[in-house]
Amino acid sequence: MVDEPLLEKSKNRQITAFDLFGKKHKRWLNDFKFRPSAYGVLGAGNRVLVQRHRLLTKFGFPGGGIKMDESIPEGLIREYEEETGLKVKVGKLLGVGEDYFTFKGTDVHGIFIFFEVKKVSGKILPNGNGQDTGEVKFMEIDKLTKENSSRSQWKFIKDYKIFK
Repeated sequence: MVDEPLLEKSKNRQITAFDLFGKKHKRWLNDFKFRPSAYGVLGAGNRVLVQRHRLLTKFGFPGGGIKMDESIPEGLIREYEEETGLKVKVGKLLGVGEDYFTFKGTDVHGIFIFFEVKKVSGKILPNGNGQDTGEVKFMEIDKLTKENSSRSQWKFIKDYKIFK
């Protein structure tokens, strides 16, 4: 049963969302779509594999949106290989986050699921797939800061650094 007053309240609510470049926008909540996505953390000592979108200067963990016909692990494996060139095995769940953003003209309530991954095969593509990814590299986890990390992944990165 739908709570009509609550539904009506959400239709008239605006929230702050961010575009790819971190610019704030006021958007109507009822225009948002859910977008589950999965990201992989591949560690090597005190370093982790990160990637940077070709239009941005900030780093995040490789991964992305899960397609409707994929399981969460299948989506992560596909996205990871597309962005880095590596085939990975999905390990334990590390954390979950969320953010409101605008992506390719769509208002999105992103649900971010972070997993540990292990390399199975492949070679790192330093410039990624040539589409969205601009750079892929190992980086010391302590060198990831709020200033050089993806805004939507920063909370997870900060927590990961504490508990690592």
